[in-house]
Amino acid sequence: MSRELIVLTARKPDLDLQALATPPFQVAGNYVFDSEDRLLLRVQDPVLVSVPGETERLLGIESATPVWWTEIHAATDSPEADHLAHRCAETLNGTIWTAP
Repeated sequence: MSRELIVLTARKPDLDLQALATPPFQVAGNYVFDSEDRLLLRVQDPVLVSVPGETERLLGIESATPVWWTEIHAATDSPEADHLAHRCAETLNGTIWTAP
């Protein structure tokens, strides 16, 4: 099971995982691993949501459309994964949603 964060941004985000996940973390594409090769984080490619009301229907929050939707999944058994996920989300400068 993972912890999910969704970030809504007005512009297509350009997240540089290499810059955020400095050693001892290792980056492979959209995945970040710890020094023992355990998966900490997965960032999905941003998706453009252009249907009015869709973010409210799915997340319960209003947003202007179009909006870019980026999902960040962190391993729940790792405090460093949770910290890294929030750090990534904050760098996108958007509205951050997490499951209650």
